[in-house]
Amino acid sequence: MQNSLDTMVSSVMNNLESPTMSLDNMAVTSEQLSTLLPYLQSMSRLSSLSLKNNNLTTLPPTMSKLEFLTNLDVSNNPFFNIIETSRSLATMPSLKALSITLDPEEATAVPLLIPSLTVLNSAPVANNGRRHNAGHNQATPAHPNAHATMHASDPDVAIDLESVEELFAAVKVLHGNGARLPLEDDRRMSQAFDKHANAVLSRLNSRAGDLQYQHDKQAETLMAKHGIYDVCFQEIISYSDKIQPDLGQVLRKIRAVHTALFQGVPPIVADAVEAAATACEDEIAAMSSELNKSEEETGQLLEAAEMLESEAKVHQQEMLKLKKHIRKLESENSRLKEVVLAANASEKAYVLGGSGGGVVTGMQTLGVGGGGGRRTPARKAGGGGGGRGAWEEEGAGGDVDADVVGSAVEALSTMELGSQVRSLTLKQTLGFIDELYASKEKFDEKAKESHLPRETMEQHMYTFLNQRYGLKQLIVENASAVIKAVNAFGATENAVAVFGKIIRNEIDEEFRFVQKQLVDTVKDLLRVHLKAKHALKSDDVIHNMAEKIENSTISAEQWMDVVQYMYNGDDAMALNVMLKDAAKRWGGARLKEIEGRESARGSERRVGGSGGGASPGDKMPFASFMKVLLDFQLLGHDKFLLKFREKFGEADKDGDGIVSEQEFRSLCAVIGKVRVKGATGGKGVVRGEQEMAALLKKADPWNLQKITFSECVAVLSGDIIEMMTDIHERAMRVKEINEKRGQRGMGRL
Repeated sequence: MQNSLDTMVSSVMNNLESPTMSLDNMAVTSEQLSTLLPYLQSMSRLSSLSLKNNNLTTLPPTMSKLEFLTNLDVSNNPFFNIIETSRSLATMPSLKALSITLDPEEATAVPLLIPSLTVLNSAPVANNGRRHNAGHNQATPAHPNAHATMHASDPDVAIDLESVEELFAAVKVLHGNGARLPLEDDRRMSQAFDKHANAVLSRLNSRAGDLQYQHDKQAETLMAKHGIYDVCFQEIISYSDKIQPDLGQVLRKIRAVHTALFQGVPPIVADAVEAAATACEDEIAAMSSELNKSEEETGQLLEAAEMLESEAKVHQQEMLKLKKHIRKLESENSRLKEVVLAANASEKAYVLGGSGGGVVTGMQTLGVGGGGGRRTPARKAGGGGGGRGAWEEEGAGGDVDADVVGSAVEALSTMELGSQVRSLTLKQTLGFIDELYASKEKFDEKAKESHLPRETMEQHMYTFLNQRYGLKQLIVENASAVIKAVNAFGATENAVAVFGKIIRNEIDEEFRFVQKQLVDTVKDLLRVHLKAKHALKSDDVIHNMAEKIENSTISAEQWMDVVQYMYNGDDAMALNVMLKDAAKRWGGARLKEIEGRESARGSERRVGGSGGGASPGDKMPFASFMKVLLDFQLLGHDKFLLKFREKFGEADKDGDGIVSEQEFRSLCAVIGKVRVKGATGGKGVVRGEQEMAALLKKADPWNLQKITFSECVAVLSGDIIEMMTDIHERAMRVKEINEKRGQRGMGRL
């Protein structure tokens, strides 16, 4: 015996780091298992233990010390009492799967005694203690005819009694002290259970027919379930009377209180239903009152809207008169300017007021191209930028007619001349832009599905405002407010600047997604940088560190690493210089602020002593860092499309940001790499009809004769790159020739 125990101990000690341990077929007794438990406890990773085919009659109460054991196999052991064995197993805190030899009634009782079990004899155990299928250990109903006599006739009050039957089977096991009851006692208890259950269900069926509402049926069903479970309670009381009469008395009192509580449920349900009905009636009355009030207010609003529209028409007529007068003045101004220029050519710069030149009237639109000069509503916005001025007189797309757009022009004119136009905050402006972008995406998707032409962003803004307000006056006021906000915030907020350029057809709509991707990439690279610097920290800690930087300041080391990874040598160098300058400006302003606070407090301490020794250019706000990158990206894209905008503006005859097939063909003839000489000796781009057909298929798949500026950029992006590369190569060749001519003392080309 001792040698056998030594063998077991040796086996355990040789596997201290193993998560599994098998002591099968080793004639292990209950006493030997008690001796082995301290050694098993020393297996810190033990999660699975097999003790099958041994001589175990009981399990020691110290099984609970195997805290991490989740799987236990004690099948084919001669246990004296399964109930006591189950109670020992129930003390094990992590036990989930158990294999043990059971008869059918024991198979029903064990899951109830060990609530933590999820698998018994390789079969899942449901939450209520029942197993789906335990093979030969499948639990049987309390009585062979139980299922046939326990169904309610009304499906709304049907009761699943399988759990009650299994609980009653467990009670019978208690009466048998862990063993099967004698046949006569088993039959007596089963008949009593069937009789009681049938009586309860019969009463439920008879009362359910008189109940109209679902909640009443549910309350009655709950009382019926209580009545059926009560028979199990009574049998437990009967068992308690045999083993401990005092316990039986206590259980009787509990049963009486329990019954009284359940009998109070129907009155509570009735009161609750009555209170809910009263509250519902009050709510309906309140809603009816609110509805009547809303109808009255709607009528008043409609009357006010009609008045506003009538006033707007009057104002529009007055605006048209003023517009004609302004055009007349501008025409006279232009004539006088030509006279002055002709008479005083040598003093032109002074007469025009500088190299930017021109007189900008109150009618100036959003266009801010490089041409400067005087602009009227009929001319395109932007020096050579494709598309018409953002608020031209012509139709703006959607359901808004030319009068509405003309009114918007006049509203902007009056704004520039000093009238009051509503000012939007930056938050309101960004919110409007996001809403407009979202509406545009939905509109484009529907247009694609319905084979309809896309709108430019400018056109869709009028469609969007028209759908939101409907009244011309409100559309005019809101369009004017947006124009004013773009002019106010475009220089300081990149998102507003991008929106302004999209509206003016200076860049393509899809560029806004490039900016978003840039932000996401920078944040990802910041996390990569932090992970490289702090390799031992968890991802959650790195994430929190990155968020802290994004909400405060970024150091020079961090931004240089990000910039170096994202950009080539020249761009990275230029960006680092720009970032260093921005950091110095921010640091200098911050030092002045600190000095001001110290001076106000009368402190004699040096400001440098409280600055931590950091140089003003060593860090900057993360938001300022992102603005530099976004502005750099926008500037590069704007320069990239500069030549294309000029060519698009030449092809777009009416300046609405949309070209027809013929105009698109004209545009394609000048976009791309210069390939051949024309008949007049000039160079140009020649495309075959097959190539043109392919381009048109992409740009205008349904032959709608309407191709937006953004669609042209998307389709001709490769040709734009070729054109810009060709221009760059020619510029480099000219530079090289001039350098050689300079070395020879010759003039520049």
